[in-house]
Amino acid sequence: MDSRTHLAGDWYPLGLPRNIILGSDVYLDSSYGFAGFHSLMTPGLTIGKASGVYDRAALIVGPRGSVSVGEFTVLNGTYLICNDRIDIGAHCLLSWGVVITDNWSGGWMSIESRRAAMLASAESPVRHPPSTAIPRPVVLEDNVWVGFGAVILPGVRLGRGCIVGCRSMVYEDVPPYAVVAGDPARIIRGNLEPDDTVEAREAALADLVGVTG
Repeated sequence: MDSRTHLAGDWYPLGLPRNIILGSDVYLDSSYGFAGFHSLMTPGLTIGKASGVYDRAALIVGPRGSVSVGEFTVLNGTYLICNDRIDIGAHCLLSWGVVITDNWSGGWMSIESRRAAMLASAESPVRHPPSTAIPRPVVLEDNVWVGFGAVILPGVRLGRGCIVGCRSMVYEDVPPYAVVAGDPARIIRGNLEPDDTVEAREAALADLVGVTG
């Protein structure tokens, strides 16, 4: 364990997994968020510069799971459950209690299958329950906002600039610049103004420089 990276002042003693790549100025509250991280992939996780993992966020990643997080993204008390692939873009904001999972057994799982999964978990040294369904990758494009308590289910793609309302259950893809809410999530507003383009950012920066200059 001594070869692991340990965060200054961290109460959790095990440190960070060796197979993660962190960009510059990444903030991590505690390595405890990686207690359920069992990926054997190289890398199992990449986090872009200036992103943050805050307030008891947890990465529950199986041996074959891999997660990527873009630049300037906030995971604030977010749960990522990954047995294959979760890709989160840049400038995303994920609120507390959000769950993103690439695998979901659902109510159709037999009692025998549930029993087998629990026994396998009990016999595993890391106590990671095996996936009982075929994982389907989840993708969040850039500048996505997800409200607290929302659940993003396997195979979903959230389009650039979209917003997911609090407590929503997202079963299907969400178009870019749409607002969805509910269970199941439905579009309640479409065609938000795309103010996150390169041109819009350059115009905002020029305006800021003009004001402060």
